Amino acid sequence: MAFSRVILPALALASAVLAQNNDVCDGPSITIVTSGDAAKIAGCETYDGDIIIDPTAQGIIAINGVQQITGDFTCINATQVTAITSDQINTIQGTWHLERLTIMSNLQFDSLTGVNNIEWIALPALQSLNFAQGIQRANSVIISNTQLTNIDGIELTAVGTLNVNNNNYLTDVNVNDLKNITSALSFSANGRDLAISFPNLEQAANLTFRNVSKIDMPSLSSVAGDMGFYSDTFKSFTAPNLTQTGGSLAFVDSPSLTSFAFPSLQTIGGGFLVANNTNLKAINGLPKLATIIGALDFAGTFNSVTMNKLTDVRGGSNVQTTSTNTTICDLFNSAHSNGVIKGVNTCLTSKANPETNPSATSGGTSSTSTSSSSSSNAAVAFGPATPMTGLGALLAAIFFI
Repeated sequence: MAFSRVILPALALASAVLAQNNDVCDGPSITIVTSGDAAKIAGCETYDGDIIIDPTAQGIIAINGVQQITGDFTCINATQVTAITSDQINTIQGTWHLERLTIMSNLQFDSLTGVNNIEWIALPALQSLNFAQGIQRANSVIISNTQLTNIDGIELTAVGTLNVNNNNYLTDVNVNDLKNITSALSFSANGRDLAISFPNLEQAANLTFRNVSKIDMPSLSSVAGDMGFYSDTFKSFTAPNLTQTGGSLAFVDSPSLTSFAFPSLQTIGGGFLVANNTNLKAINGLPKLATIIGALDFAGTFNSVTMNKLTDVRGGSNVQTTSTNTTICDLFNSAHSNGVIKGVNTCLTSKANPETNPSATSGGTSSTSTSSSSSSNAAVAFGPATPMTGLGALLAAIFFI
């Protein structure tokens, strides 16, 4: 009996060490059809290679024991797999690619905290994520065509790319700890009542939101690239701490939009596009905006434009509105003649169908002028305006009050 108490644990330890050191842990890959196949690597603390779940796999696939995967974790077109689970995997250094798993309803990883790339595509039965620790590190995340109602369990502090699209049941996204997006964030064609909250997001490279009902980013201070809102259903948007964008800012095709506010925004690094927002009657909420590096392009039903500090539009301007308020064009023409707008200035009021960046204008009350420093079709940067004094400065000030 004493012999058994000593020898058996020693044999178990030796087996574990052997499993860790023998060829099975060294990859380059293992194909899993059943959980029995997965048991072959249960003694590997690190599996050095790719794990592939075969398309013929069925039921629950449990991959236990392994803590780290140095390669990819792939399961594609396994239409009879109902669940994929793991008790100890904490890191996937490659791509976690799940695609066309038509009845998989449970994705449970009790220890997972880091993945290089996530690609989850066409998982129509997946309604929730069961990640006890939460995924805190990832370079790229793509979630497309699932039944997820939220993405709880994705608890990133930083990410390169986050692309969430065509998840028709997705209504709530709150990534509380996310502070930095180094490449691009995009939400499109998800649930019609999707509300997004990034309360601690401070910096982003590019932001795109389509078909979203609410967006909350109170800490956002800098966008290095473009920031665009398209076909959204929210009534208002505010970014109280955003000071600059490196690229364009756009609000397009959002019929419920009545206002937007950027009280700290000073520079738009690309174009400024506001178009086809039926209920937006005033373009204001930009009290500190001084510079637009690209073109200004407004088309809609608005009857007033107020940008008190704007003194430098380095591209051209196209302004078209259904409003009969002709003073809008008087003001833009004055700004152009005084060097605030550097490129071609086109303005139309009483336009039945306002257009963005038209190659030719027709209908409505038109006023077009061209600065001496640009060609007739230019919409490019020409550098800052020469400082104005006297009457010129007065007229520019009047325009933007």
